[in-house]
Amino acid sequence: MIYKAIKYLYYRIYDWNLRAWGESDMPQYNAIIGVSFLMFLNIIGIFIAIEALTGNQYFLFLPKGEYYAAATCLLLLLFNYFLLVRNGKYLTITEEFKKENSLQKRKGLVFVWLYVIGSFAIPLLLAWLMY
Repeated sequence: MIYKAIKYLYYRIYDWNLRAWGESDMPQYNAIIGVSFLMFLNIIGIFIAIEALTGNQYFLFLPKGEYYAAATCLLLLLFNYFLLVRNGKYLTITEEFKKENSLQKRKGLVFVWLYVIGSFAIPLLLAWLMY
């Protein structure tokens, strides 16, 4: 279920990038950057939620926290590359979701927009409430 949601999110970002800028912009890599960034925001949101619930600052103020953040981003990029792009997997994903009808597409776009908005809003809201 989660894998299918990740694939669908990837497909929507890939498809948008492909339509907007074409193949020359390497949409398959831009899409993994987008998916990885949203996953990173989700991880930050989880850390902020843990800190908010416990009242302690465990994660955000670690020494060398920026190195941990950069390493996490790189790991997410690598993970998503192997999951979604390597050996032309993005082409299979594209074929899987190209066949959706207009109702499925509308529902999927609502899911994607809610996920994207939530990925930005929840960590910001939690951080605002916490600090």
